[in-house]
Amino acid sequence: MYHPEALEPIVAFLRGIGMQVEYGEGALGGFLPGVNIHAGVIHVDPETLLGPGDLLHEAGHMIVLPRRYWPLLGRDLQADIDGILADQTARDGTPDPVLTLAARQGEFMSQAWSYAVVHHLDLPQECLFFPGSYKYTDYQDTHPMLAWIEQGTHFGLINLAQSGFTGYAGMFAYMGNNGLAPFPQMAKWTLD
Repeated sequence: MYHPEALEPIVAFLRGIGMQVEYGEGALGGFLPGVNIHAGVIHVDPETLLGPGDLLHEAGHMIVLPRRYWPLLGRDLQADIDGILADQTARDGTPDPVLTLAARQGEFMSQAWSYAVVHHLDLPQECLFFPGSYKYTDYQDTHPMLAWIEQGTHFGLINLAQSGFTGYAGMFAYMGNNGLAPFPQMAKWTLD
């Protein structure tokens, strides 16, 4: 595992914001090695986990949804979020903007949120951005996803700002002012 020393601070952080995290066999068969989601509970197996930042990434998909939806989430978070949106739209006739944002921009929001958590915990970004993470294996020096976020051009920054998690930053700094400190400072860690 890349940066195993980051695992316990990350688990403590996730539990501190109200997420359930359990160790054990429930992590088998997840979307990412060593981490799985069952009914909104994050399961982790430190023996097969590639990097502790993968827990943050999966949690990042969940935090962009109201908590009432967390128990509906499982192994394939994107498919589950798409299903929640489809059910809500069929029932109400109009897609909920919060669910639409989670379905369409959740990947970007999760990446930027995870970066902000690692920054907040003062952990090395390499616990999140390691060789093979985000499908990048061949690169020189800085992981491409890390560079994209740090250059201020990553779409997660504006999506988090528009959702009230953080202030506008990077190339999006002039696109709005919600009165919050700019990314990576966070005003809140979960949608609700």
